Amino acid sequence: MKKLVLLTLLGLIVIVRAKSQVLFNEVYTDPGAGKHEFFEFYSTSTSTLPQSLNNYTIVTFYERPGEKGFFVMDLPNISINPRGFAVGSSAYPFNYQGVAGSSASNFSWNDPALASNEGYVKKWILKSNNLVDGNLSYDEEILPNPFNDFFFRRTGVGASYSVFLFKDGQLINTVIFGTGGYNAVIPVIITMPKLTIDMMGSAPDFAIDFSTFNSIPIEYVGQDAGSDNGYIRENDGQCGSWDKSSAQVQHTPLVSNGYVDDTQGDISVSTVINRGTAATGSTIIYDVVAAPLTSFPVTLQVYFDNGSNAFQLDGTDNFFESNIEYQVSDGAFWNTFFPHNANMLVVAISSVGCIDKVMSIPNVATLPVGLSNFQGNRNREKVRLDWTVATNELIERFEVERSSDGQHFSSQAQVLASEKTGSDLYEFFESAQNTGKLYYRLKVYSKDQKFTYSKTLVFQDQATADNNLLIINNPVTDKLTVSFANTGNQTATLRIFDLAGRVMMTQKMATYEGTNTLSLPLSSGMNAGIYIAEVNTGPDRYISKFVKQ
Repeated sequence: MKKLVLLTLLGLIVIVRAKSQVLFNEVYTDPGAGKHEFFEFYSTSTSTLPQSLNNYTIVTFYERPGEKGFFVMDLPNISINPRGFAVGSSAYPFNYQGVAGSSASNFSWNDPALASNEGYVKKWILKSNNLVDGNLSYDEEILPNPFNDFFFRRTGVGASYSVFLFKDGQLINTVIFGTGGYNAVIPVIITMPKLTIDMMGSAPDFAIDFSTFNSIPIEYVGQDAGSDNGYIRENDGQCGSWDKSSAQVQHTPLVSNGYVDDTQGDISVSTVINRGTAATGSTIIYDVVAAPLTSFPVTLQVYFDNGSNAFQLDGTDNFFESNIEYQVSDGAFWNTFFPHNANMLVVAISSVGCIDKVMSIPNVATLPVGLSNFQGNRNREKVRLDWTVATNELIERFEVERSSDGQHFSSQAQVLASEKTGSDLYEFFESAQNTGKLYYRLKVYSKDQKFTYSKTLVFQDQATADNNLLIINNPVTDKLTVSFANTGNQTATLRIFDLAGRVMMTQKMATYEGTNTLSLPLSSGMNAGIYIAEVNTGPDRYISKFVKQ
């Protein structure tokens, strides 16, 4: 079982999101014979420069009969690159899970030079014999050398491993492994006295109040690790994507575990690029349209997709800007960027600091000349597309393109333009067996052999579609395009409200079972501003907000 749990303590969550840049990405908790523990960090930093780990601290809990306490690691002054990795191990070189003599580590916590680089590992036991060691309720005990049990495996109910990461004394990442279905910090930790951490170098000292840990954001994995195993995120920094390592799931220190895309996660984000010119630039618009309350505040980061790994967030993608939504009614956000033809990425980061999803936004010309609207319906495996052109005499043909990921499209059919002058209506039908999302767009060829792309329509299978109203072209100008899942064939009513609750327009329309994507003109009396769109089908009601320019 793998799951992300966000437990709410509003003040702490805000601190976590503001501070979090580094997360655990792998933890090798159970080395086999002759193997060495290690951990890997992944950085979500937006900076172009490396950052030091000197103000980071790892705390792990241990418990055996008659003894319990904490191991503390004050990390040395080493660097981690943006969207990069850092590894600490109990030896250098080190052995792990079928690999011998690896040099994929930045430091060993058993290296005598650790202290000279402003780092240490200490053991604090719940005992009060020494009252001058900085902790009235704990005594420091000498660790064995070498020490290969920093991630101590406890037995009993609840987590086998409880691991806490602090930055400047603020808790930024908590992972508990081997919970056996237990989904919270174990009660014995919550009852432990405060522990004072004496940091080396310029990092601030701090005290940990474990009594507050019953309501902190955590990630957990129910499955316990066997011998020669640990825990790995399926994709770098991805929320709740932890797996137990195994013969099929291998540790890869200092190497990417994979890239987060937009197919998973709990946060729904609307994104669009309004393409301009080299002189005016293009505009990117993005907004959280739905998310669990525990995901907030949601940070939206925007990057230029520089193409070293196209459609993926990596260390060469340049940061553009960031905005925070504290509730779904915040936003939308938009800004002009140059060069106008750049592809962009939008990264949604949840309150716990991990990456919920990464959305790739290819920058293509949209709304071809003469294309009045483009809409469609999906009912299980049947897809129907409809589009209208205003200047049919200028069009030679249409190419219908389909994608399962919104990035890589393939041609499904060619539709020749009719001989009619002026406005004309076209239809396209096909069967689609894909049970996930499907993306459609039109490649419109004019008679001079130039082509442009329509906007992209997104359809979900009815069994997986969310009860959300998706605004396709947000912000909008004169037309509003919406998408939603319907439970049957029925007349729907679209109403648009301003923020004061006044009805600005009402439109009835025929909808069909499955996913409907519809486009319609807005009332000429609507001024620029933020509005609420509501679609009511009788059985279902969908609401979303949009910006009219």
